[in-house]
Amino acid sequence: MTGISSDQAKCRNGVQGAGKCIVLRGRCEGEGGGAATEAFPHAEWVSREYGGVPVPNLIEILRLEREFHRRILETDSPAERREQYRELYDRVHILKQQDVGIGEDPSIFDRLVLTFRNELEGRSVLDVGCGSGLFLTRLAQILPHGELWGLDTSDVTSAERTQRPFQFFRQDVTTFTLPRQFEVVFSNQVFEHIAPADIPSHLTSIREALVPKGSFILCLPNRYWGPQDITRIVDNTFRGRVAAQGSHLNESSYIETTQLLERFGFEGMRTVVPFGAFIPMLRGVRVRPRINMLLERKAALRRLNNVVARRGRPLFKNPIMLVCRRG
Repeated sequence: MTGISSDQAKCRNGVQGAGKCIVLRGRCEGEGGGAATEAFPHAEWVSREYGGVPVPNLIEILRLEREFHRRILETDSPAERREQYRELYDRVHILKQQDVGIGEDPSIFDRLVLTFRNELEGRSVLDVGCGSGLFLTRLAQILPHGELWGLDTSDVTSAERTQRPFQFFRQDVTTFTLPRQFEVVFSNQVFEHIAPADIPSHLTSIREALVPKGSFILCLPNRYWGPQDITRIVDNTFRGRVAAQGSHLNESSYIETTQLLERFGFEGMRTVVPFGAFIPMLRGVRVRPRINMLLERKAALRRLNNVVARRGRPLFKNPIMLVCRRG
């Protein structure tokens, strides 16, 4: 897996679009040559979806994340990459919170808990990249469970330490060692933030954190329906026209992700049926991701899928939702 395509490499100062380069800062010699004007056509749209984060903050976040994206892909030292991760997330967190009270929607996490009920109920769970800890908090409130642990690079959990229904460990998510193993490791919207050079240590750490035959639940955006990071202020249509150039270093596909997981000793790949997370009677159904992969292979099928849209954005973005087990 790679963090930057050959097309993107042609256009270091911008982001590669449909046969053109949309410049974000400075000048760019894209496929069409010459200079273009800085433009963020969807910034207002994204601002509303982010809960009112001011547009200037979003533009500054994009500037910071694009520089981070470039630097981390060029950095050979794991220690330097860890520092780059920490520095970026500390700075971006401040910008996202400034002048606005952002609250996570608990219903999103409720839906995840119920979707993966069969895997989670009664089991010990490690949430890698737990963020605010809301997933574990809602899991503790909704389902019977075993021991719950959250792990993240920064402690931004919303609850006071004495009120958390889980143990929090502040460690680097790319390489970690814990004093116990878990029946389930959960990773939601984290994998796409991992630099390609750190993926081997990340997946090895996850595998070692699982008991034999333990379940790994992995959720991340599908790059064919990207970008799904701050680059959305340039293109918020979710049609894969522009590559992610922010903190998403690794937007992937079902084909790439399943092959990668198998190389690192995971087996039994299954996914949730399309829209299954929203249909209670289908939430527990697991199928092989053949339809998901077919959509990735066939551009004509993707175009047909994208016809069903709201506000110009496809209703089904083929999100990667994989359940596998330690082999």
